[in-house]
Amino acid sequence: MKYIRWMMVVFAVVLLESCGAKKDAAYMVTDPYVNAELGRKPGLSDIKVIRDLEIVFEEEEEEPELISEEQKRYFARKLGVPASEITNQKLYAYIVEWEGVPYLYGGNSKSGIDCSALMKNLYSEVYNVELPRTASEIMLHDDQVQPFRSVEYLQEGDLVFFRSGKEKVMTHVGIYLGNMKFLSATESKGVQITSLKDPYWHNSYRVSGRVKSLVASQE
Repeated sequence: MKYIRWMMVVFAVVLLESCGAKKDAAYMVTDPYVNAELGRKPGLSDIKVIRDLEIVFEEEEEEPELISEEQKRYFARKLGVPASEITNQKLYAYIVEWEGVPYLYGGNSKSGIDCSALMKNLYSEVYNVELPRTASEIMLHDDQVQPFRSVEYLQEGDLVFFRSGKEKVMTHVGIYLGNMKFLSATESKGVQITSLKDPYWHNSYRVSGRVKSLVASQE
């Protein structure tokens, strides 16, 4: 009988110890990174601090909106495309700033600007690309601009070149926006978006050019 009582006491002690171990285990931190910060055997006070700690996830900063939704819809109507296709905000923010500026041969300011100066400024500010000063120099700069003829290959950001009358050099240049529309500085209405399907531009169109550095940055 005494043996049986002794065994029961031993069993009770073991049970209490095992329960205590389980209770401690319930508070143990098993994450190796947390253990590395606290040491291999963190105390209950440390664990409580971790359990009460507010975890803040770092959010990615959103790029600021350069044009409004109303301006997106305006350009969508100009191009005849859904507003969802107006995605290059830096380009369209530039157009917002310069659309309507009058044409001035040799000009390079808001008081007046010509077509090649507009392209030089635009590509510098929007794409960080430095172009030559005149339309012919830009077109002939084949180490920087890849020429092609068919308008079916045109993409946003391509250059479009025109030659009027019997001129032997390119007399006009603009930037293609999409859906056969391009931006340029015209003598009649200044900086504006016009269509390659317009009879005048259709007849004077000669060639297009893709800036090689832009292609490389998109690959």
